[in-house]
Amino acid sequence: MEWKKISFGKRELCYEITLNDVKMVITADVGPRIIFFGFKNGENVLFHDTEERLSIGEMKIYGGHRFWISPETKFTYSPDNNPCRVIEDKDKISFVSYDPITEIEKNLTILERNGRFVVRHILENKGKLLYQGAIWALTCIPPKKGIIFFPWGTLGEWKLKKVIYWQKWAGEATTNVKSSQFVPEDDLFLIYPSGETGKVGTTGYEGFVGVTTENYTFIKKFNFVEGAIYPDDNCAIQVYTSENFCELETLSPLYTFNPGISYIHDEEWILIPYKVDPKKGDEIRKHL
Repeated sequence: MEWKKISFGKRELCYEITLNDVKMVITADVGPRIIFFGFKNGENVLFHDTEERLSIGEMKIYGGHRFWISPETKFTYSPDNNPCRVIEDKDKISFVSYDPITEIEKNLTILERNGRFVVRHILENKGKLLYQGAIWALTCIPPKKGIIFFPWGTLGEWKLKKVIYWQKWAGEATTNVKSSQFVPEDDLFLIYPSGETGKVGTTGYEGFVGVTTENYTFIKKFNFVEGAIYPDDNCAIQVYTSENFCELETLSPLYTFNPGISYIHDEEWILIPYKVDPKKGDEIRKHL
């Protein structure tokens, strides 16, 4: 894994990280945000708000991949528009930010495992009091493109299926539970993004969520902790859809963040240079 400083769009201080034939661009100007992921000469798998027009109050979306804390509270939308501290080690690079309101330090570290990028989210409570929540890893992808998929059943022979619909949340946001964009197949739950606003989730026992298009398949793999409690009625996998972007979200278990202790949530990012039929779940699982 190698990296170098570059500029990217409106962001002057970025790092281009390459591993085999895949590259990632992370800005240290704000965030941190991963604002590009894809093959070296290919398209951006991520949605990147190049004009930086999307915001929630003072918090700019920027697009790409970001690091939040669940459950969703007013502190979730604390602005992260300040530069990050960058730590370069021999085999990894880290982007560190600090929120003076919550006294939480977020560390987004990129490393390599089995020839793939690992996106490591490290949270540390720098205050003197306890803070409760879960690490929340959100990846923005282009809207109305491809098919989103995730496993929504239990493991073993005793099969139970579960999907949670956010029918109303955050004031006026709603999900149409009858929307045709949601297709509960026998194996994987599929979403055909239509531009409608909506959100669904599941427990996520198998620990992956992804999207497939005509040109590539992108999968985020994580370690589901059996017996742990997750936010939002126990949803470790969540997917948001809208006209501007979609989000592939994974979460850690709920913790009480004790001061001075690091809490970690890893995602392994898998990029395949062709479409994989999500109706054939075993074809997806071959790449995990």
